This record gives sequence, structure tokens and C-alpha cells, in this order.
Amino acid sequence: MARQRRKAESTVAEETGGKAGASPPKPRTRLRERFSLAGFDTWSTTVRSIFLNALFLVAVIVVFPVLVSQFRRDEVVIEPIAVPEALSKEGLTADVAASRVWDGLQDVAAKAKTSKASISAIPQSRRVEFSFPDSGFSIESLIFHVRRLFNAYETRISGEFVCSDAACARSGLRLRLRVVRDTVEIIDLPAIGDEPERQYFADAASSIMATLDPFIAIAADAEKEPLRATTLARRLIRSHHKDAKWAYNLVGLIRYNANDLPAATEDFRAAIALDAGFLPARLNLGNVLRVSGDLDGGQAEFNEVHSRDASNALAVEGFSDIAMARKQPDEAIKFLIQAADLDPENPRYYAKAGKIELDRGRKEQGVDLLRRSLELDPGYLVAFAYLASMYLGDSNYEEAEKVFRDAADYSPQNAQAQAEDANLLALLHKWDQAAERYNRAKTLEPANAGYWLEYGRCLQALEKQKEALEALETAVKLAPEKAEIYSALGDSYRDTGRKPEAIAAYKKFLELDKSNSPTRPVIQRFIEILSG
Repeated sequence: MARQRRKAESTVAEETGGKAGASPPKPRTRLRERFSLAGFDTWSTTVRSIFLNALFLVAVIVVFPVLVSQFRRDEVVIEPIAVPEALSKEGLTADVAASRVWDGLQDVAAKAKTSKASISAIPQSRRVEFSFPDSGFSIESLIFHVRRLFNAYETRISGEFVCSDAACARSGLRLRLRVVRDTVEIIDLPAIGDEPERQYFADAASSIMATLDPFIAIAADAEKEPLRATTLARRLIRSHHKDAKWAYNLVGLIRYNANDLPAATEDFRAAIALDAGFLPARLNLGNVLRVSGDLDGGQAEFNEVHSRDASNALAVEGFSDIAMARKQPDEAIKFLIQAADLDPENPRYYAKAGKIELDRGRKEQGVDLLRRSLELDPGYLVAFAYLASMYLGDSNYEEAEKVFRDAADYSPQNAQAQAEDANLLALLHKWDQAAERYNRAKTLEPANAGYWLEYGRCLQALEKQKEALEALETAVKLAPEKAEIYSALGDSYRDTGRKPEAIAAYKKFLELDKSNSPTRPVIQRFIEILSG
């Protein structure tokens, strides 16, 4: 019996790899195994899996709303426009041409002068694409395939320049565009010819807008072609287009500008009938009713806008206009200050308040408000004109010149601003500064004969006759029928002893002068003296 028990223990010991009755592995042994290389690899794999799964869950939570918003947005992508090699060598590459189309779309939207949101366009070369490292997977590709699944195609604009002959001359090139959605619209533009590049691409953009956002295209041409814009807007209305209310509003504005107040009122009311919360039409209706003399009706429309949007500065400006119509200037100024607080970057409200104060004879308060307007925008022409007119009316040319100087310094690329400051500097006989301003003006607009003429007169006053003659001769080439250029030209010829040329120039002045200028007798006397 004892022998059998010892044999069983021996068998167990062999199977367990130790002695019979051996105890299980101690805790130290288990800890050693856990921190072994194999144990650490198993543990790190588990942690990594948990971390990656959590990260993926967070990514889905964060990215899903982005995917939904991107899917819902109708973004317009402008693909590179194929250009001939000759044009590419001039710097107008395929990507640059796409950017020019993009610029044109911005120009059209700016010309439309509307608060309506339009298409969101971007050249393909400027898109930022996000992809996960080492996977090749990108959000853009996911959105693309989801769009295809639901037949919600992304709008893409492509095209090329077509040569008119083998030489592929620039003037003969014409642009062909394709607007690709679920269908393809082909747009053929005429040859470039002598049209400026920016205008050519603006015309192309207008044609694109006529397909993608017809209201914006119509509104962009409304100021130049009001009858055509009215006709096209009426077509949108009759077709029950989604922008019909905007079309009614546009037609109302065209009628208002034509002083057809009853028709404008009817159109604005039609827009409101389509959407009672359409605030632009309510604001316009309030202004038309005010101008028509229905102050209570106008007040009611502005009140409605204010009740729907308490931060609407235009509604508060409407309250000011109503107050002025009721001969309440203090109330009008108070409302304008409130509007300026609601729209702090807009200089218009301070300028209007300043004009009210000037008209009341309160110059100090008016000047303060106008200067506050110009602090927001030193180039704001309305405030600039009010302030400058006051100083000029008082013959205070020194102060007026300071105002013009600020405007010219703020807008160094504005030729008119440079010339207006130069004109006052000339009145103050600051000829060197005036010549500098006119020189900049003519550099900005070299085809403006008037700038060349005034620049030449400043040089005459500085006794720089050679340079003056060069400037005046350029002015003659630009405007050969402008009489006063020949008068100034004759003065330079006379002062440099060139009598025959001076006589010829003075005679040309007398021939062209149709205004019976008071200088005619003086010019005639010069001719007599020079003829000896």
C-alpha cells in the first residue's frame, strides 16, 4: 500500500516537472513573467488597441459633423484652365487662369451689392486636403464618393483657351468654360481682343454666375442696365425661383432709383408676402414709405425689423431718418450714435450725424462727428466731402488741404485723391508738393490728360520749363481737342523764347475754345506782342 502511494507521488512529480507535492509558482515568479519581454509585448498591444479604438471613436465624433457640413455645402471648385504655351510663358499659367476666374467671381459678387449669400468658390490649387498618414485616406475623397453615391455632385468649373489661328495670338484667344454638375453647361466667350484682362475674366465670371446663381449675375448689371435686369428678375419671379423674393427686392430698388415710388412699394410688399421675415425688403419698404410721406408706415416697418433683430443698425438708422422727417434732429443724432455702436466699423452713421450738426450751425460738434467718421475710414468720401466743403466755404484752404492730404495718404493708389490734394496745394502755391501729388496721379492714370496738364502747370511755376513742355506735349497727344492745354503750352513756348510755336499754340487755343473763356483777350494780346 505504501509502495503504491510512493509510486503515485512519483508519477505526479514527473508530470508536474518537480517533486511530488510541489507548491504553485510563487508571486515573485508571476511578477517576473509579467515584466518579461513577452509579457510587456502583450500588455502594450492591449493598451495600444484600447487607445486607438478610443482615438477612432473621438475622431468619428469630431469628424462626422464636419463631413455632414461639407456634404451639405455646395462648394464650387475651379480646376486649372488649359492655356497655350505662348500664354503660359507670359505668366498666365493654368493655375493663374483659374485664380483669375476666381477674382472675376469676387468682382461680380461685389458689383451685385447685395447681402444675399452666394456660391462658395475656390481654385483647386488653393484647396487644403486632409489625409490620414500612411493610409492615403482623406476626408475629401470620402465626401466625393458619398456625393456620387447620392448623386449630389460637387460643382466644378473647367475649360481652356481656344486659339483662333496657328500663331495663337493673344488678341484672338477666346475662353471656353464648362460648369460641371449633374449636367454640363458650356460657356463660350468672345475673343479677348483689346479688352483688359480683369474685365474679360469678370465677363466670364458673370456668365458662370448666370448658371450657378442667376440673381447675383442680374444684380451685378442692374446699375448699368436696369431695364435688362428688371426683365431677367421678372423671369426669376415667374419661374418661382428660390430667389424670387430677392428678385422682387431688386426690382423694387430699381423702381425706387427711378423715383417710381408706388411701383417700388408694390414690389417690396410682394417680397414680404413671400417671406414675412425678409428684412432687406422691410427696410427698403420703410425707406420708400418715409420718402413718400407715410412716416407712420415707415416707422412700423422699421419697428418690425427691430423687433426681429434688435442689433440691426439699418433699422436704427431708419428711426433716425423718421426723426429727421419729423424735425427732431436731437433724436435723429441719438439714433445715429446707437447705429454706430451696433455697426462700429461703418463710418456712415457718424458722417450723417455730423452733417445734421453742420446744417444746424453747430460746427464744432459737426466737425467732431465727421472726424470720428474719418478715423474709421480716412478715405470715406461722404464725410470727407462734408468736412472739406465746410472749410472751402469758409475759404480755409489750409484746413481743407489737411483733410484732402489725409485722404490722399490713406489711398495712395487712388489717382483722384492725389489730384484733389494737389489742387489745394496749388491754390496755396505749394508748387513742389502739388507737383509731387500730380506726378503720382498721372503715374497711376497715365491716360488722364488733365493730370498731365496740371503737372505741367506746377512745373511752370517751379520754372522747370523743359520738364513742363514734355508733360504738356504728352497731354496734347492724349487730348488733342482740349483747348486749355494749348494755352499752357503757349506759355511755356513763350517763356523759352520759341515765339512761332507759342503763337501757333495760342491760335490753336482760340480755335478750340468754345466756352468764351475770360482768358481769350489775354491770349489775343500775347499773339499781338509775339507777332511784333
